[in-house]
Amino acid sequence: MDKEILYLSRDNRIDLMLKADGSAQDLSGTTHAMAIFSGVTFTSVGRATWFDWTSGTTGELRLKLSGVTGVSPGNYDVELILFDATNTNGIVWGEIPILVKG
Repeated sequence: MDKEILYLSRDNRIDLMLKADGSAQDLSGTTHAMAIFSGVTFTSVGRATWFDWTSGTTGELRLKLSGVTGVSPGNYDVELILFDATNTNGIVWGEIPILVKG
């Protein structure tokens, strides 16, 4: 997987396509999302604009995490977790390699 770039304090976003067995997954039932940068956790609760799964494109998750705090510039394998009514403990979608730039 290519490394994504997150520019702190900028308006850039990261667009991800979440697939299982080659098919884009329906994210319409998603209740919230979480991204974990080396133990620093960010959730969509209270930050709805940081995680967008409502773009209208099946399987697309848009991350706009430029406002994160407590994360220094560097390389991270960010764990991505999505929750829905059936999966209240969350589904881990894997680790996304992200380069954070100041």
